[in-house]
Amino acid sequence: MGTMSQLPTLTTTSYVILGHLALRSWSTYELAQQMKRSTRHYWPRTQSKIYEEPKKLVAHGLASATREYTGRRPRTVYA
Repeated sequence: MGTMSQLPTLTTTSYVILGHLALRSWSTYELAQQMKRSTRHYWPRTQSKIYEEPKKLVAHGLASATREYTGRRPRTVYA
């Protein structure tokens, strides 16, 4: 892994996602749905931005990613 300057910059949205991950593990779809339910009125974010953030957290070593399958369909779950 590279130096800190090569890592993607964490945003305030990164930390909101990290807070959600502290509660339980989520797929990016579940995170997007939870953000829609819980924070959309005071923290509106586009779904595409929500999908990017867990990968940044993994790159910084703040979260882990596990590949799971729902039937034949793969998904990544972040914790």
